[in-house]
Amino acid sequence: MGHDLEELRRALIASWPSLLEELLGKPSRRTARQCRWNRRGSLSAVMSGAKIGTWFDHAAGSGGGPFELIARERGGDWRDAADWARAWLGLPAWAPTERAPAPVLEIVLAPPANDVDPADQHRIARRAAQAQWEHAGSADPDQAYLRRKGVQPFGIRMDMGATLIIPLVDLDGTIHSIQRIYEDGTKRFLSGGAKADHFALIGGPLESAPAILLCEGWATGATAHAATDLPVVAAMDAGNLVRVAPLIQARFPEATLVILADNDLKPGRDTNPGVAAATAAARATQSLIAIPPIPGDFNDLAAACGIDAVRDTIWAAAPLAPLTPTYPLAILDLTSIRATLDDQVAEFMADVAAHWTADPLDADWEPAAPPWASASPDGGAEHREAACS
Repeated sequence: MGHDLEELRRALIASWPSLLEELLGKPSRRTARQCRWNRRGSLSAVMSGAKIGTWFDHAAGSGGGPFELIARERGGDWRDAADWARAWLGLPAWAPTERAPAPVLEIVLAPPANDVDPADQHRIARRAAQAQWEHAGSADPDQAYLRRKGVQPFGIRMDMGATLIIPLVDLDGTIHSIQRIYEDGTKRFLSGGAKADHFALIGGPLESAPAILLCEGWATGATAHAATDLPVVAAMDAGNLVRVAPLIQARFPEATLVILADNDLKPGRDTNPGVAAATAAARATQSLIAIPPIPGDFNDLAAACGIDAVRDTIWAAAPLAPLTPTYPLAILDLTSIRATLDDQVAEFMADVAAHWTADPLDADWEPAAPPWASASPDGGAEHREAACS
């Protein structure tokens, strides 16, 4: 019984934001560290760190953890709180023999991560993620983050505090974790949830798609889906991009996979983590790659240049150039060098002649959908800013 109660407590802490809003409603004040309720904010709850899952009512002088909060708000003792918690998490009711008469001591602090089996953490997080998803409602398209990013919800949900709930699933659709996006853009993954090898799906189904787009963040994926009407797999970060791409390719080998890079180009920095991760994923799967022509992701490109700039860039996705051989070139004698140079000059002059005799491009020409895309959606801005032309 004690082990089951501890596991139940961990599941409630994993669902702490949703549990608080279920019991107390929308907080009057919210930060990443703490939320407060009541007119003067007398009840506070810790939202991160070692003391996550604890609360204190400064006016009443009482506090504790999730079981005590449930008992306070819904009445009854800890047994009633545990029964309600199991039902709220979607777990079966206790067996009659499991209702022990002895009281349970609330464990206020979460145990150190190295004291918990990762498999147990993931199992608890799966239950919490499913519970949060089931208790959330449809996302409001006018939610602040969605409005600021200029994207539709595309099936994600929202809790009572207007926080977006994005499920991370496996290839079979099982929810393993969630990402919460607050109205100010703060992002939090479920504590103990398994992010690696899991992803957020936008559009679908994948089984019938001629092409599948794969990117990092959810807003990037929502923008790409709106531009192309193709399903998008959002791996949620650069590290997971390389892990998810081979899984998608193995399950859907007939679909064309297009990796959408984040262009993390910044002044004074020689590296570009987003392009590097996308390149690694594309090379591992022999996929196409598309890179925004300006710094930022594809949502930034849409904001700066319009949704048709996103579509054009994705339609122009191309395979990576072959890697440069690492072995040294053979040493040529003078006669061979002259012959090779003559061939290269002739090839260059032929290219120049072809360029000058080609028909000029029509100013109104727009790239058509590539063969790997079923259709190009209508619409889009008629003009682009000069920086995007």
